[in-house]
Amino acid sequence: MKSLEAAEKEIIEEFGEFTDIDAKYAHLFKLGEELPPMDNSLKNEQTLVKGCQSKLWFHLYQEQGHFYLLADSDSLVIKGIAALLARLIHGRSAEEVGAIQMDFVDQLKLWKLASNRNNGLVAMLEHIHQQAAIISQQSEG
Repeated sequence: MKSLEAAEKEIIEEFGEFTDIDAKYAHLFKLGEELPPMDNSLKNEQTLVKGCQSKLWFHLYQEQGHFYLLADSDSLVIKGIAALLARLIHGRSAEEVGAIQMDFVDQLKLWKLASNRNNGLVAMLEHIHQQAAIISQQSEG
């Protein structure tokens, strides 16, 4: 499996192939559309990401010590970002999931606001880190 840094670099290079912003957004929307469907029963208060203006659900789960993310959103942009996070999380350990940051999103050059100033991205990251910590504690106990 690629390191987290290598996976982020791959995403940055993938978006770097598109020279205009419209093409980058079209690619982001396509990635969001390719997310596996999230069962409506998983869209609840626990999976709803608080602090995001759009409706966004993250269902983080663990299988045999590896984490995976199911996600859905009513926003095409947020759903695309969620697809990138799902790709980064896929098959990672709790420690790796805890190390994920949103800095790579800035390098995609999708918008002018830095990720650490974008409340929605910060909320996504906090939700994932909290859920990973809870799941890890439950699996240890």
